[in-house]
Amino acid sequence: MTDTETEEIRKIKHRLDSDEKVEIVAKQSRIHPGGFATSPNIIFITNKRIIIKNPSLLGARENYESITYDKITSIELENGIFSSEIDIYASGYAGEIEAIPKDKAEKIVLLVKGKMEQILTNAKEEMQAESKEERISIADELSKLVKLREQGVLSDSEFQKLKQKLL
Repeated sequence: MTDTETEEIRKIKHRLDSDEKVEIVAKQSRIHPGGFATSPNIIFITNKRIIIKNPSLLGARENYESITYDKITSIELENGIFSSEIDIYASGYAGEIEAIPKDKAEKIVLLVKGKMEQILTNAKEEMQAESKEERISIADELSKLVKLREQGVLSDSEFQKLKQKLL
């Protein structure tokens, strides 16, 4: 990280969770098309979310937007001649951040897409685990019903009714 990036991280440190780490910092160009000469946006990519620092009033006021990876529906990269644009779509947010250095923009998009993929993988694994637990639970209950029927606690008709409820 450059000295400027380290300084920007220091300025937002109070906004980060105790276990949150900044992985990439990208600042809008002041000179390329789409950039802001007086107060460029800065994007912080952390292990938990994207933070966008959007200065206004010539830098006298700073707005921060925070987007967690699970809320992002799409992130796209558009390469221009001198710089890149990142398009972010999330629940409650849609924005374009222009004039980002190409190398940083590519890293950001790859990292965010990786985080989004990991969230999907984790969600699928959780659903599969819950489904497996549910199947095991039903099998266990059926086994208990069979034992109760064999012990004479349940009649055949009671067993069938309870079995139908389970299935």
